Amino acid sequence: MNKMVDDLYLFFPLFRKKLFKHKKNLKQKQMPHSYYHILKVLNKHGELPMSEIGRRIYISKSNMTSLIDKLVTDGLAERLPDKNDRRIINIAPTNKGKDLLKNWRKHSNTEIKINLSTLSDEDLEKFRDSINNIKDILEKIGDN
Repeated sequence: MNKMVDDLYLFFPLFRKKLFKHKKNLKQKQMPHSYYHILKVLNKHGELPMSEIGRRIYISKSNMTSLIDKLVTDGLAERLPDKNDRRIINIAPTNKGKDLLKNWRKHSNTEIKINLSTLSDEDLEKFRDSINNIKDILEKIGDN
């Protein structure tokens, strides 16, 4: 178990360095991964309360406030009153946010595919299976 914990500390930086190193190469304004995840959730589900966005991407409410403030300041998201409950403020992506997400995703997917293209078909299949196994196992771990 100790060895596995130690390996996990090395796994995440290695995973990010090898597959997401393209972030350094973006010519446009760099977007933190948390912006991407927030915009992705909003793009998929439409306007949502801040607490629901945080729940879906595992970010605490206190951290969500500053992230949403920055997205709103940058014109990537907007605050909208809830139609059914005046106490709730929903967050929605702006057209600028949707465009940035689309461009970032296109660039990101291209770079990841380039990075993965150096692997053999056998290694790609192993990697895909490993990712699916890790995802399945992580979903079994309780939220404490």
